[in-house]
Amino acid sequence: MNLKQKIFIIIAACLMLLLSCGPAKAGSVVSFATQDFYPFSYKKDGKIVGPGAEIIRTTCKNINTDCTLCIQPWRRSVAMAQKGLTHAIFMVGWNKERTEWLTFSPAIIKTEYGFFECSDVPLTYTGPKSLIGKTIGVYGPSNTSHQLEQLAKEAGGHVRITLTPDALTQFKRLSRCRVDAVYSNREVGQALIREIKAKNIKYNSQKKLNYYIAFPKKYVSTGFVKKFSREIKRMKESGELKKILDKYHMQMAD
Repeated sequence: MNLKQKIFIIIAACLMLLLSCGPAKAGSVVSFATQDFYPFSYKKDGKIVGPGAEIIRTTCKNINTDCTLCIQPWRRSVAMAQKGLTHAIFMVGWNKERTEWLTFSPAIIKTEYGFFECSDVPLTYTGPKSLIGKTIGVYGPSNTSHQLEQLAKEAGGHVRITLTPDALTQFKRLSRCRVDAVYSNREVGQALIREIKAKNIKYNSQKKLNYYIAFPKKYVSTGFVKKFSREIKRMKESGELKKILDKYHMQMAD
């Protein structure tokens, strides 16, 4: 490869990067990144499916916008949004720190976090003090692990938290009672329990929350976010969004 070819490749790569980092405008291709987060988002026959993907595709179609979806490890999806390499991330839990750099769509899915316990040796969660001296598994770093860390602080910090980059590992440990509990999204935990066919795990609700689609303020125009959010709101009011979620046995957020 000669010098001119090398220069051409470098210039082409830079142009692609600049285009991917540009603000999203109506009519342009808008990219959405997520994680493998069954049953909310996952791949089936090479296609990204789940309620989040279907809602995004429907919304984009309704506002006459082309969109693309990709699945990456969650930390990578977040980093892509922070660098302008994707225009949005989903499904996202709200927290104050994220509002500093993300604009959130209207709430989409109503869900909750809770403690999954080994029924052979139950934790019997009744509040943060129940966690003192216990080992709790959680997928992270994530909003879920962030919430668990807050609970550990309320318990005085005497809680051992074990992180893994996937939730499945934690539930396999829990089925053998190798952790005292796993803190997880309800639907994710229930799906994983079915996958590993565990019979000795029970659920204890702790915190209600909603999931959103979120756009990095630095890279996505306010006009596009408003247009996208108006359509989500319309779909909620018309019942179109609920109809999609009903197929997945999930609840629409208020």
